[in-house]
Amino acid sequence: MRAWVVALALVMGGCGYQPIATFAQNALGQGIFVRLIVNLPNPRNSVQFKDMLNRVIVQRFQNTLTSEAQADSIITIEITRVIDTSISQNQEGFTTFYRATVYVDYTYDNKKGVVKKFKDSGYYNYAVSLQNPLTTYNNRFYAISQALDQTLTQFVSQIAYEGKLNK
Repeated sequence: MRAWVVALALVMGGCGYQPIATFAQNALGQGIFVRLIVNLPNPRNSVQFKDMLNRVIVQRFQNTLTSEAQADSIITIEITRVIDTSISQNQEGFTTFYRATVYVDYTYDNKKGVVKKFKDSGYYNYAVSLQNPLTTYNNRFYAISQALDQTLTQFVSQIAYEGKLNK
């Protein structure tokens, strides 16, 4: 078992592999503050979005969350638009499935004076319940969170790229 771990370390180190956290720290520094601009039509999704980004910062970037005054970088996030598009109707013409498309603005400002803005989007389909509006509401909430997760994946890639460029 020990030989396998040593071999894996040699292979990963020998090929130039670096974890995404290395690149994130190059771009953002160690301490990060997340500023949320709440999307008024979707406040629950906005707060959930900030929690999702906080988890990414701690788990994937391996950074710490700090106060705004102590932060090496400030990331501002805003859900700018959520568009629900009908993608399927029943025989009577009632919509049975929607696609929720979410547009998000990310801005990071670090102590080095670098300010970068990213506009990302994601989508997810959800079912409509003609008998229970609460089911439709919950399905829409879930679809928006899945679309936000797609934008976070894009943002992680963008930060890694920035960190690789700005060593």
